[in-house]
Amino acid sequence: MNGHDDETMRFNRRRALQILGAGLGAASGVLALASTDVHAEAALNCKNKIPVDPAAVQIRRNLQYAEKSTQPGKKCSTCAQYEAGKYKECGGCKLFAGAVNPEGSCLSWAAKRP
Repeated sequence: MNGHDDETMRFNRRRALQILGAGLGAASGVLALASTDVHAEAALNCKNKIPVDPAAVQIRRNLQYAEKSTQPGKKCSTCAQYEAGKYKECGGCKLFAGAVNPEGSCLSWAAKRP
């Protein structure tokens, strides 16, 4: 082999590694997106389960209803106002219309009485 062949071989090897690296990077990105989608589908979404009128939308907004509670122990499923199973896996609330996520929360949370 002469020097020119060595240089061509090195270039081809380098190019092959670049292509392989780019392919692996793209594949890992696709896998990350796929796993994100799986987790997104696994999370229960009650927000648009049933249509609600503008007044209910406003009440939900005023009470700062959220699909996921940020305070441990204060979630809809442990609230006195929660109506379990009203919309299958989504519940309801005595204070406003529409489906409610059992893992959600709002400003009017009150502990259930034993």
